Amino acid sequence: MTAPFYLSVAIPAPLNRSFDYLPESGCDMSQYQTGLRVNVPFGPRTLVGVIVDIRSQPQSEGHKLKPIQNRIDHKPLLSKDIYQLALWLNQYYHQPIGECLHTVLPVLLRKGQAATPSCEAVYRLASSLTTESLDALKRAPRQLALVEHLQQHGETWHKDLTAAGFTSAIINGLKDKGLITEHQKPSFDAINGQAIQTHLTLNDEQQSAVTAISNQHSFQPYLLDGVTGSGKTEVYLQSIAPHIKAGRQVLILVPEIGLTPQMIQRFAQRFDADILLLHSALNDRERLDAWIMAASHTKSDRAQIIIGTRSAVFTPAPNLAMVIIDEEHDASFKQQDGIRYHGRDVAVMRAKLLDIPIVLGSATPSLDSLQNALGNKYQHLLLRERAGNATDAKLHIFNMKKRAVNHGLADELLTEIQSTLDKQQQVLVFINRRGFAPTLYCPDCGWIAECKRCDAKMTLHQKPPHLHCHHCDNKSALPRQCPECLSNQIHPMGVGTERLESHLSAQFNHVPVIRIDRDSTSKKDSMEALLEPVHKGEPCILIGTQMLAKGHHFPKVTLVIMVNIDSGFFSADFRAMEKTAQLVLQVSGRAGREKDQGRAYLQTEFADHPLLHLLTEENYHALSLALLDERKQQHLPPYGFQALVRADSPNPKEAEQFLYRVRELFNWHQKNNQLSGISFLGPLPSPMELRAGRFRSQLWINSPNRKLLHHFIKLVINGVYEIKGFNKVRWSLDVDPTDNL
Repeated sequence: MTAPFYLSVAIPAPLNRSFDYLPESGCDMSQYQTGLRVNVPFGPRTLVGVIVDIRSQPQSEGHKLKPIQNRIDHKPLLSKDIYQLALWLNQYYHQPIGECLHTVLPVLLRKGQAATPSCEAVYRLASSLTTESLDALKRAPRQLALVEHLQQHGETWHKDLTAAGFTSAIINGLKDKGLITEHQKPSFDAINGQAIQTHLTLNDEQQSAVTAISNQHSFQPYLLDGVTGSGKTEVYLQSIAPHIKAGRQVLILVPEIGLTPQMIQRFAQRFDADILLLHSALNDRERLDAWIMAASHTKSDRAQIIIGTRSAVFTPAPNLAMVIIDEEHDASFKQQDGIRYHGRDVAVMRAKLLDIPIVLGSATPSLDSLQNALGNKYQHLLLRERAGNATDAKLHIFNMKKRAVNHGLADELLTEIQSTLDKQQQVLVFINRRGFAPTLYCPDCGWIAECKRCDAKMTLHQKPPHLHCHHCDNKSALPRQCPECLSNQIHPMGVGTERLESHLSAQFNHVPVIRIDRDSTSKKDSMEALLEPVHKGEPCILIGTQMLAKGHHFPKVTLVIMVNIDSGFFSADFRAMEKTAQLVLQVSGRAGREKDQGRAYLQTEFADHPLLHLLTEENYHALSLALLDERKQQHLPPYGFQALVRADSPNPKEAEQFLYRVRELFNWHQKNNQLSGISFLGPLPSPMELRAGRFRSQLWINSPNRKLLHHFIKLVINGVYEIKGFNKVRWSLDVDPTDNL
């Protein structure tokens, strides 16, 4: 008789523990491994869990344990490094292990589906096809046409045959005669790269960076700190070339889906390798198919280059040699719901687990990464020259005081736009506000169109006409009169991308005015279609939000105008100036990327701001050192460490009351464990207290020491889960928060 054993299973629930189950009847311990997915009963439901331990004794006595329902897999799907990464998420972000393991799996695997690729039928000519059999088809002209189609095109998908006008009856008729054969083939395919371009000649700084990265074969983070247009992508390409030639894999993370098409084009034209694209626009089936292709242990089926957004950091790659993070400073790498991980930090940990190099690239490095470089945790690689013949765009501060302004744009800058267009060049106007105007208001009584479910104004859109809250997605029709005083004089207040588009289209009706924001690019491939005239080099005016601020290469853009970015100068968020400076330099860096000199104008009401002058008269590094000095004096990150407990509830005071209970728990643990150095701020209302119908509060935990902060959270987190009486409260813990929204 075999000794009894117990399976410790992590399930996807907000419970900070695993649960014990019995094995299936008749199974022995050799049939189970950590990492296997299993179906388990949990209350009235059946959940997909992951085995995290096999024990000779249960975790707690006195409970009647249930057996698992069945094993889904016969061997673990998660590679060793991804499984370890999930355990690290659990330990560092203090999140339930079951939710961490589910986070690193594709959605369909979380639901218990098998890790098999979706397949579709392909057809090819049978080896038995002869001249005699072709002669016999003369009485069946459509079948003969299908044979000729396959002779011309070779192996063809079923969907492509039907698109060409061949019905199932025609296809099946040839199959029955044995003249064509049907095969099942995975329907998802990688992009096949073809090396049609040779590498570019590097300048000394680029060559030094490539040499340093290429000579490193163990864990080493590099901060590739290069001004916009300095050729960081070329450094990426030449650094990974030896790995691609050796048949190994490379993971490249980018912050936005909009950046992936042009990056894919660069990589596809440089390497004879399969390229996999992973982002949120893929459906669940496509994501699983891509996951399987990346994870393949068969070299012929495995994609070598994986390019994706934040969650692609969890993509398995059995032969991974290097990780690259482009625009490492970007806020999009921080997950803002569920497990609030930072894609950059997770990528660094993954590289450490695999003992491989990782490159963090940016023209405006985050202060966290810059401090790591200054402290020699990262190797600092500097690119101070623009590649080729390009020169830095000159950044001008344009004082808006006492200037004539129409639709948010100074009249004098219209002359600059006309002059640029006359030279057959292109213009980029940046404004980080979607819609026609930030809101609608009544000058007679002061009414403002506000969202009923958020502490926010409703944005006015004209295409189609409606009011839209961008925080909760609430939409409503435009009122014909003021709902308060019934006045007919309601007006748009402020400027958005649509209003600027309308204004500039009227001023410059002889050139295309192209608007790029989340509304204009919501459909698949719409970004590429809109940018086509820009890439052709035709004179035009681009109007856009942050989607245009990074990564794009527009050789003919020589003039950039930035509208309405003053809010970052006086924000309550201590990171606001850092983010504003990054945005200014990223946007201005779109100008003058080739031979033509670029100019950038920053419209501002605060032309005398000292940090703004430090940025424009010196550089981003001078500003960064000043900001780091401020942070050090105030014990703020990266010199201090923070965690943020957020809570929300439909009841106005319930979230705040919950956090007071949490604060009491914190104080008790701090006193009883004699922990000095931990401080708290709050509970206090979130900057936007009401959002999507829920009232939000927050509680900050601060510490001068990272280990002390994590030790404290580990002591108290189980107690937070056990707080009772707040059924309508949702709460979350955010370690290393990047904003206080």
